[in-house]
Parts: sequence; C-alpha cells; structure tokens
Amino acid sequence: MSRGNPGRWLAPALAAGGAVLLFAAPLLIPFLGPVVTFFSPMPLGLLYQLKGPRAGRLGLILATLGAFLLTQLGDPLGGGYYLLYFLAMAAVMGEMICLGFPGQWPVGASAGAGMVAVGALLLIGAMISGQGPWTLWQTQWGYELAMVRELYQEAGLDEESLRQLNLALEQFGRLVFRLAPGILASASLLVAWLNFLIVRRLGRRVAAGASLGDLTLYRAPEKLVWPLIASAALMVIFSGWLFWLGANLILVLGVVYFFQGMAVVAYWLKKKNAPTLLKLAIYVLVAVEFFLAVLLAAVGLFDMWFNLRRLDKEPAA
Repeated sequence: MSRGNPGRWLAPALAAGGAVLLFAAPLLIPFLGPVVTFFSPMPLGLLYQLKGPRAGRLGLILATLGAFLLTQLGDPLGGGYYLLYFLAMAAVMGEMICLGFPGQWPVGASAGAGMVAVGALLLIGAMISGQGPWTLWQTQWGYELAMVRELYQEAGLDEESLRQLNLALEQFGRLVFRLAPGILASASLLVAWLNFLIVRRLGRRVAAGASLGDLTLYRAPEKLVWPLIASAALMVIFSGWLFWLGANLILVLGVVYFFQGMAVVAYWLKKKNAPTLLKLAIYVLVAVEFFLAVLLAAVGLFDMWFNLRRLDKEPAA
C-alpha cells in the first residue's frame, strides 16, 4: 500500500464505488432502481477476475466503508447494511473464481454466503432492537411495502387504485411470509447467477483469462429429483407448515432446474450458431415472461431423463 503507487488503489476504488452506486440505484432511478441494485456484486466480482484476490479484497474493504457511510444517512435497516448481503456474495464469488472453481460452484457458494449474511443481519438486528428475528423481518417487510405505496402515490395514482394496491400488497405480504426462506434462497441463486454471467462475459472481453467453465454443459445432480418428488408429496398430502415446507423446497429446486433448462437452450443456440439478436430476444422473453421460465424449469427436469443435449454422445466442450 505504498503512497508512491496510487494505481494500486484505482481499480479497487472504482469497483467499490460502482458497487455502492448500483446499490443506491433505488434512490436515483425511479421504478427500475430496485432491479438495478441486484447487480451490486458485479463490479467487485469483475475486479477479482481481472486484478486478482488482493485487489478484490481491497475493493471489498472500500465498499464496506461505503456501506457504513450509507448507514449514517438513514435508517440502517433500510439503508447500507443490506449492501453487506451483496458484498458477501461478491467476496465468495470472487475468491472461488480466483481459485479456479467451475461456474456452478461460485454461483451456489455466493448465494449461500448471501443467505448467511441475511441471517446474521437479522440476528444482530434482533439483539440490538430487542425484537425476534421473525418480527424484525415483518417490520422490515412493512417498511418495504410502505416505500412501494409511497412511490405509486407520488406517481399520481388515484384513491381507488391505491386502495386496491394496498389490498394486493397485503395479500402478497402474507404469501411472502410463508415463502420467505424459499424466496430468499431462489432470489440469491438468481442474483448470483446473473452477476456471474456478466462477470464472465465482461472478463473475457476485457482480458483473456480463465473460461470459468462451459455453462451450457451444466447438469443438476440426478439425486435432486427425489427431494423434488418429496416436496410435491408434502404439498399434496399435508396442509399447514408441512405444505409450506414443500412449497419452499419446490421454489428453490425449480430455480436449479431453470438453470439446467437455460443451459439446454444456450447449448443448442451455440451449436446452431444462432445470431446474437435471436439469442438476446429469447433471453429477454424469458426475463419478462414467467410462464417461459416455468417451461424452462420443466425442460431442465426432463433433460435429466431424455438427455436433450446428447452429452453422452459427444465430447464435452
């Protein structure tokens, strides 16, 4: 950390600033800001890939300081502390990339790190506030819903529409409480996956480096089909908390098979040399149409039995 080598700080500072800026997107970009914030781990993950673990760790330290500063500007539960969720994901993803693990490992491990960070934040917040973790989660969710209402009210929504919105948010809130573990796990997997894809693509464009594995060859472990069957059985046979346990498990496993379905589609698009515009159109449709995402999860599941990519008949890329 020599004072005569300011270039050592430049890339980490830019990556940390980018992570904090992306996290603050809801304050800067109306409506789309909450979506943009999910890409907060990307600058730090790219820093790890391009500059190595030493620069990546320095970027994490600077971003953590930025998160601390955000907590001084507002309510910590609704402010900078949540950046730690993304920093945990970026740290684990970056370290595993530098260690040469293939794509599914950085994605799964970074999603797990994010979930652990959320659990730790809830426990710390519970100890500080004197509330239970579940009560704290409900309080924070109420805060998030209030922000949504305020955004629509500022947009000029009439009273009747606001009343219907409040009813819909209350029903949605009850569903979220029951599916909270599955939603957290699924969202963490999707966030980690999207950030890893961007880091992988940008890293290859900026500098020649490790390929980080061929994601078109991804296959979920075959034994996962048994937890899927058991989860469906819980939903069919039982009610109450056992029903919701099955629903949470199916939600998470659905994301795993969605990844495999996307790998199948990407494999054949690559094999047929599909034009970039067609690939982009397909991916955008998947992003905006929930039914297509469910269909891809089914494709991933059936690939376990029908070998839609014929991987056993061809050498791996």
